[in-house]
Amino acid sequence: MAEAVQHPGGIATPGLSTEPGRARNSVMATTVIGAHGLEHMYAHSFNVILPVIYDALGLVPIQGALLLVVRRLSGGLTSMGSGFFVDMFHHRVAAILTFSMLLLGFGYLLVSVSQIYGVILAALALASAGSALWHPPALGLLARRFPERRGFFISLHRSMGNIGDWLGPLLVGILLSYVGWRLILGGGTPVLIVLAIVIFIILRGSGGPRPEGVPVRSNFTRQVQSLKEVLRGGGMWAIFAVSALRGMGDVAVLFVLPLYLSRSVEDGGLDKSAFWVGVHVALLAAPGVFSGPLFGALSDRIGRRSIIAFIMAVSVILPVSIALGGSGFWMTLSVALFGLFHFSVNSLTQAAAIDVAEGRGLEATFIGLMWGSNSAFGVIALVVAGVLVGGGGFEGLDLGFDGFGWRSGFYFGSAMFFLGWVASLLIPAAAAGRRYPAAA
Repeated sequence: MAEAVQHPGGIATPGLSTEPGRARNSVMATTVIGAHGLEHMYAHSFNVILPVIYDALGLVPIQGALLLVVRRLSGGLTSMGSGFFVDMFHHRVAAILTFSMLLLGFGYLLVSVSQIYGVILAALALASAGSALWHPPALGLLARRFPERRGFFISLHRSMGNIGDWLGPLLVGILLSYVGWRLILGGGTPVLIVLAIVIFIILRGSGGPRPEGVPVRSNFTRQVQSLKEVLRGGGMWAIFAVSALRGMGDVAVLFVLPLYLSRSVEDGGLDKSAFWVGVHVALLAAPGVFSGPLFGALSDRIGRRSIIAFIMAVSVILPVSIALGGSGFWMTLSVALFGLFHFSVNSLTQAAAIDVAEGRGLEATFIGLMWGSNSAFGVIALVVAGVLVGGGGFEGLDLGFDGFGWRSGFYFGSAMFFLGWVASLLIPAAAAGRRYPAAA
C-alpha cells in the first residue's frame, strides 16, 4: 500500500513504492491524459467558431480579441488560485477534476443560448475557469507519480491535448457547413457531464490519503514558506519569463490566424471557408502530437534549457513565413511547421519549474502560477494584437488609427518569440538540467 510521505519543507503527498501503485499509475495516467484530449477537443474548437461569432454579432478586431481576453483572464485567475490549494487538498483531486469538466460544459452551454455580447463574455469566463481548473491537479498528479519521466508525461498530457486541438477544429469546421455555432457549443455539454462522472469513479482516491495529524493552518503556513524559499532561489524567474513570452506569441498567432484566413481579400485576409480555417487551426496542433513527447523525453535526458532555446529560436521565423507565405502551399506548410513547436515550450517550462521545486510538494502550485502568469501576459498580448490589427475603432474606444492589418499580429508574435529566446539563455543550467536517471 502506498503511504503518505512528507516532503521536506512541503506538504504530505502519497508515496509510490509498491507494484499495486504502479498498476494504479497506469490507469490514472490513461484517464487523466485521455480526458485532457477530450477537454481540448471541445474547448479549442472555439477558435474556429470565433469568426462565425465575430460576423454574427458584427464585432470589430478589438472586440474579437476581448472574447479571448476574457477566456485567458478567467483561466489565469483560476489557475493561480487553485494550484496552491490543490497541493493542500491533493486527496480531493478526483472531485476537483470532476468539477472542472462540469464547469466547462455548463459554461459553453450558457454561451450557446446567450444573445448579448456581454453575457457571452461572462459565460466564456465561466467555461474558461472550468478548463483552467483541470491543469494544476492533473499535471501535479502526473509530476508526483512519475518524477523520473516528468518531462515526458507532462508533454504526453500536452500531446493528447494536441490531438483534441487537431480533431476538434477539424470537426467543427465541417459541422459549421451544416449546423449553427450555438448547437455545436451547447451540444457537447452532455458528453462532458458523462465524462465528469467517469473521471470521478476512476480517479477517486488517486490523490492519496488525507494527511493525518497536519492541521490545515500549519499545512498552509508550511506551503507558503516553501513557496517563498523556491522563488528566492535562482532560475525560477527566467523560466517564468520564457513561459510568459512564449505564451504571448502563441496567443497572438492563434488569435490572428483564423480571422486572417476567413476575412475577405478586401479586408486584408485570405477569404478561406470555415472548413479550411478548421484545417489550418488543426495544423497548429497535429504535428505536436508527436513532437511534444519527443521534446519532453529528450529534455529528461539532456536537460530542459537547450531544448527550450532551440524551439524558441526556430519559432522566431515561422510567424513571419506564415504572413509572407501567400494563400497557398507555403503558408499552409509554415502553419504546419509552427505546429511542431506550438505548446512544446510550455510543457518544458512546467517541468523545469517543478524540477526547481523538487521535494516540496508544490507541483500543482507552480503549474497554477505558471498558467496564471501566462494568462495575464496573454491578455496583454491579445489586446496589443487586437489594436495592432484593427486599431481602437469601437464605441467608447478610439485610439486614432486604423491598425496595420492582420499580418501585423504575426510579426508581433515573432517579436515575442525572439525575446523569449533571449530569456531562455538566462535559464541556469542547474535549474533546468536533468535531475533523475533516464527511465529504462
